[in-house]
Amino acid sequence: MPETDRIESLFFKVLEDIKDYLLDLTLVGGWMPYVYSRFLWNNLAVKAVTTADIDFGFGTHPSKVYPKTIFSVLSSLDYIERHPKIDRMYPVVLYKEGKVPVEFITFPEVEEKIVETLVGIQMTISKIAHFDFLLNHRISIDVVDKNKKASYKVNCPTPSAFLYHKAATFIFRETEQRQAKDLYYMYFILRYAPDLDVIFKEISKYKKQGNLNDISKNLDEFFAGKSGSGCLMVEKENGPDEYIADLRQDIFERFSQLQKVIKDI
Repeated sequence: MPETDRIESLFFKVLEDIKDYLLDLTLVGGWMPYVYSRFLWNNLAVKAVTTADIDFGFGTHPSKVYPKTIFSVLSSLDYIERHPKIDRMYPVVLYKEGKVPVEFITFPEVEEKIVETLVGIQMTISKIAHFDFLLNHRISIDVVDKNKKASYKVNCPTPSAFLYHKAATFIFRETEQRQAKDLYYMYFILRYAPDLDVIFKEISKYKKQGNLNDISKNLDEFFAGKSGSGCLMVEKENGPDEYIADLRQDIFERFSQLQKVIKDI
């Protein structure tokens, strides 16, 4: 089995393992282009690049009290524990079949009691400022594993919220490689979303409401021109493209369109 197919298979296995908790989780991160293109836009012609990591967000109001934490359930299955701090037993990151890390994200204001009762204090939890913006702008998408004829209702940020949040936060990523991936995910939406006019209207609303105000400054720094660092990073992440003669120009024009929407407010 090719590596991409294997990662996709593990993605669905994780959804099956965690299905009882999906109502209170929101899928975020590098799997969004795959989920949007295949299950929201029904564009099967696009081969979305995915990451191995599967990231779930959670907020302040679980729908119920669960008899077991997510850690208790997953640690009883075929997951391998990896220790970010080798001198401590916990917290850990769990890897499905030793290959795919399943990680959890929330925001600083979430009480430790929620972490303890929903996910489990044994798990590594990332707390990111403004992450609640994604949780407040989400939709439910039917994600279908045709190989096993299984379907899962997965909460996901709206494409507009995902795009807007990435534009505001990519600048804070730890490495240039992570920044490049975030910018590529943005380009994917700008290029393939069939309802880009609706997405831009929603982004205008977010900006008018005062959400994530530094967004235009971040884009100006990376997309000042066709040879700006942002265009070069996205071009590298995208790779050779047989459908566009001047890929860098296409990247620049699409991000310029986004910048115009934000600045015209």
